[in-house]
Amino acid sequence: MGIHFKKQLLVLSAAGFLFLAGCGSNELQPLKSGTAEVPVVVDNIVKVRTAGAAGETEVLLVPRSAIVRQGELTGIFVVGDDDRLSLRWIRTGRLIHGDIVVLGGLDKGEFVVGIYNPALNEGVTVKKSPRVTEEVQSK
Repeated sequence: MGIHFKKQLLVLSAAGFLFLAGCGSNELQPLKSGTAEVPVVVDNIVKVRTAGAAGETEVLLVPRSAIVRQGELTGIFVVGDDDRLSLRWIRTGRLIHGDIVVLGGLDKGEFVVGIYNPALNEGVTVKKSPRVTEEVQSK
C-alpha cells in the first residue's frame, strides 16, 4: 500500500469512529460552572403598548430602538415570565412618533428590552431595574 492510501484510510477510520461515538444513547450535557448565573440588570424594559383612537383598530407599539435586525429578519428581545430573554421574530409596520407598529409576533402587555444591546443574548436572565419594577407595580 502506498503512503497516500494509508493516510486516507487513517482519516476515514478516525471519521468513522467519531461518527459512531456520537451515535450512542448518551447525549452531551452542557458544562456547568458550579456558580449561579448572575442576572443582568436592564434599565430599559418596557411593556408593549397599544394605540388607537376610539372606534379605530388598536395597534401594538414598541420603541424603534428595541428592534433587532438580522438580514431580512426583524426581531425583539422579549422578557419571559421566568425573566429570561428570548429573541422573537416579529412583523412590523409603519413608524409612529418614534415607535414601530407590530403587526405580528407580540402580544399586548408583554415586556421587551426597550433599547437593543448587542451584548444581550437569548437565554440570559435579566433583572428589571428598580425604576421598571416601580412603574409596573404602580399600574
